[in-house]
Amino acid sequence: MNDAQARRRVALVTVTYNSAPVLTDFLASLDRQTSGDWTLVAIDNASGDATRAMLADWDGPLHLIANPDNPGFAAASNQGIAWARENGFDAVLLLNNDTVFEADFLARVLDFQTRSGALIVAPAVTYADEPGRFWFADGGFTRLRGGFQAWMGETPRSGESWTSDFAPACALLVDMQVFDRVGVFDERFFVYWEDADFCLRCRAHGVTVTILAAPTIAHKVSALTGGSSPFSTQMYHRNQILLLHKHFGAARTWLEAPAIVAKILARRVLRRDEAETTRLRLRTVWTSLPSLRKVEGI
Repeated sequence: MNDAQARRRVALVTVTYNSAPVLTDFLASLDRQTSGDWTLVAIDNASGDATRAMLADWDGPLHLIANPDNPGFAAASNQGIAWARENGFDAVLLLNNDTVFEADFLARVLDFQTRSGALIVAPAVTYADEPGRFWFADGGFTRLRGGFQAWMGETPRSGESWTSDFAPACALLVDMQVFDRVGVFDERFFVYWEDADFCLRCRAHGVTVTILAAPTIAHKVSALTGGSSPFSTQMYHRNQILLLHKHFGAARTWLEAPAIVAKILARRVLRRDEAETTRLRLRTVWTSLPSLRKVEGI
C-alpha cells in the first residue's frame, strides 16, 4: 500500500434490510481486509430480524444509521454518502452486504483507483455459488432487450480494465468529487434503476465507469430477495418508465412502450412468467405511462 492510498479515506456504504442471513460472511470478509483507512457505514432500513444486533456486536470500524422505516435503497445510500462527505472521506464504496471477497480486495481496488485516476471503479462480479461464472463483467445501455435499458454482460474483456457506460451499485467505488459534480441517487426510484439513472447522469457529465478485471467480488444473487415478487415486479417496470421519462421525455417514453410490452408478452409465451405476473407487469406499465405525465419536476 503506497502513501497516496494510505491517505485516502473510504466509506463503505451498505444498505441493510433483514440482512441477517448474509451478514456473517459479509462482516467476516471485512475483518480480513488488509487495506488502510476505511469505515463501514451501514444504513438499516427498519429490519425486523437480527441485523441491527449483529452490526452492533461487530467490533470493526462502523457507523450505523438506524432508520425508523424503510425509505428505499436510493435514499438510504444517500444518507451514507452524506455522512461520508460530512466526515471528510475521499471516496465511497457502495457495497451490497450479500457479497463476499478476499482479504486484499479493498487494497487492490483502492490501489487501482489511485494509480489510474479513475473516478468510478466497478470490480467484476461473480456468482457466489458458481465462482467461475460472472454475474457482471461489462455493461452499457441498449434498445434491443425490450425498450431502452441497462444491460450487464457476463464475459470480461481482455486487459486489466476497460471503460463502460453502466455498472450496478452492487460494488461501486466512487470518488467523492463525482457526487459533487453529478449528484447522488434520485430517491424517486426507491429501488431498481437508480444505478442506471446515476450512470446516465455520469455519462452526460463526461464521467466514465472503469471495470476492473481483478480482484473480483462474489455476489449471493437473490439471497435476500428470494427472486421476483409482486413488489419488485412493480418497482422494476414503474422505474423503467420513470427513467425513460426523466431522460428522454414523454414522446420517447411512449415510443419505447411497445418494445417493453412485447418483452413482457414474450416472457409469458416462453413460460417464464405465470399469467398473473404478466398481468401485473402490463398493468404497471399501463398505469405508469399516463401518471408520469402529471408529475412535475421529472
